[in-house]
Amino acid sequence: MGKKIKKEPLTGAEKAYRGLGIGLFAYTVGCAGAGAVIFPKMTETENRTLATVMSAIFFAYFVFVVVQMILAFNYYRKTEHFAGVGHGVVLAATTVINIVNLQFFLVMFFEGLGKTETAKKIIGGSSETEYLQTLSGTWTALLFGMIAVMILGILCTVKLVKRIGDN
Repeated sequence: MGKKIKKEPLTGAEKAYRGLGIGLFAYTVGCAGAGAVIFPKMTETENRTLATVMSAIFFAYFVFVVVQMILAFNYYRKTEHFAGVGHGVVLAATTVINIVNLQFFLVMFFEGLGKTETAKKIIGGSSETEYLQTLSGTWTALLFGMIAVMILGILCTVKLVKRIGDN
């Protein structure tokens, strides 16, 4: 009769990390969908309310990613599973990408609130048209960051379901 390998029980850190990873996946999908719907309408009508809503959605996404990054490194610290480091590094890179995009969303937020002078101060010396033309790289990076977060969410889902099934 063969020996059965004893599996480690799920820790609270792993449950928190993987559970929030699933939540972040769902939020990221919703955020991307909202962007696909809101941005075209917002640019056509120059709707300030939509600009404020889209900014708030991004700010929540930003905070969600930072919290998930912290949980990933905490998961590693408590369990010494290197997946926590790998996921944490991906989430740290996504956080940097979000920091780069933060300027645009702050501009959009202040424009949405009618604080055009504050938005112009954030942009600096360039015109709005020049500023928007410089954003293609940061938007591409944001898209790749969101895809990476979605992949991590799928991995969290698969691993959590597998670990729950093993216990």
